[in-house]
Amino acid sequence: MGRSAKFLPLLLLAAAAQLACSRAREHEDSPAAHGLVAPARTAATPAVNVAAVVGHSIDEVRRQLGPARALPAGFEDPMGRSANDSTLAFRPQGLMVLASYDARTRQVLDLLVLGNDEEALMRRTGLLAGAPGYLLLPVFAASHRTRLVGLRIVPRG
Repeated sequence: MGRSAKFLPLLLLAAAAQLACSRAREHEDSPAAHGLVAPARTAATPAVNVAAVVGHSIDEVRRQLGPARALPAGFEDPMGRSANDSTLAFRPQGLMVLASYDARTRQVLDLLVLGNDEEALMRRTGLLAGAPGYLLLPVFAASHRTRLVGLRIVPRG
């Protein structure tokens, strides 16, 4: 193997890095970066805006997500709630959303969106991993610790 062949991967890597840097600067100077052109939408509108009901009362959740439904057969909440807590199920746009709330104050404690595909759940609900208003936590099956059951959304503050 010749000396130049040894350095070819490094040269290609350096060229790719240079191109990425020049395109990043080019993007910063583009009309869209200065607000002259509206940015293109990169994601579809979520089927259900779950983030909009985080931190609200159970009555507001009902208004946004529709009538309450029966809990899924055999469902056991992995959080182990107190006697004052209640859970209602909602089925907006084919999603199963469980809302746990304090029965006395009617304040929602957390939401659980059921499903086994984290990315699809986030896309369909409009949830963001680093959102400032809530924590987004994966929930796994008690019997199979690697099987995703859904995403728990806990209001911050």
